[in-house]
Amino acid sequence: MVTVEGDEVVIQHPEESDAAQTEAARLAERAGKRAAEGNYEKAIGILKRVLELQPSLHRARRDLAMAYVEIGDVENATNHLIEVLRLNPSDAWNWVVLANLYIQKKNDKDTGEKFLRKALSIAPNDSWALNSLAALTHGEGKTEEAISLFEKAIDSNPEFANAYYGEAIAYHDLGKPEQAVATLNRLFTNAKMQDARSKPVFDGARKMYPQLQIELAKRNQSDVFKAVQNYKADMERLSGYPIRIQEEEFESKIGATIQMAWKHKRDFHLLKIRASYPTH
Repeated sequence: MVTVEGDEVVIQHPEESDAAQTEAARLAERAGKRAAEGNYEKAIGILKRVLELQPSLHRARRDLAMAYVEIGDVENATNHLIEVLRLNPSDAWNWVVLANLYIQKKNDKDTGEKFLRKALSIAPNDSWALNSLAALTHGEGKTEEAISLFEKAIDSNPEFANAYYGEAIAYHDLGKPEQAVATLNRLFTNAKMQDARSKPVFDGARKMYPQLQIELAKRNQSDVFKAVQNYKADMERLSGYPIRIQEEEFESKIGATIQMAWKHKRDFHLLKIRASYPTH
């Protein structure tokens, strides 16, 4: 029930029995598991029942809104988020979800940014808000500023894969593959799979990593060639035998083999290397 008392609007929910609240909590936990698995339709059905049992459970309404976001139901997601914020405007996470809804689904980046900054005014170290603002800033071409925001998100939550991945992309766009690789190394070392939404992030990072290695190999090809030649000269000097290099194709996937001079009764070492490699 909604009543007006002076300048204040008072919202009262019908009395909720202990049994209803207990059942609502149990179902809300089940819905969370379904959402984490990516089964959002099932989660929505359960959360609707939760709110029938306990309309005052704002967390369930927020989770319902997030599930609607995931299935692309913008209208229902917006309505539920606005309802939650009307009841609890100090919940930073709701502002983050609403911001991403406006940015990703409504293509309203200005309003989305306002909501993100509102979330950060409430919770300055919220990793999701920082990450979303970093991604938005990167999209505006402010890449250095974006990297700083990604780092703040990582500092806030070192297990948050999205921030590492976003930062790696930003470094790559700056033409800094070494830093991008270093950031992905941190992702693989520290980040954890949160739920079904984390899978595309890890998949993207795994796909990006070898692409960066190829880019680095091409960029450093001249330096690598010099290093190999210097190493070859050192090995010839230390062993007292020259090294001959022979290219050929191998049946197995090995890249190279070496035959030592004394083992094969030759006056030279023979290094056999694969003649060709796939480009990817």
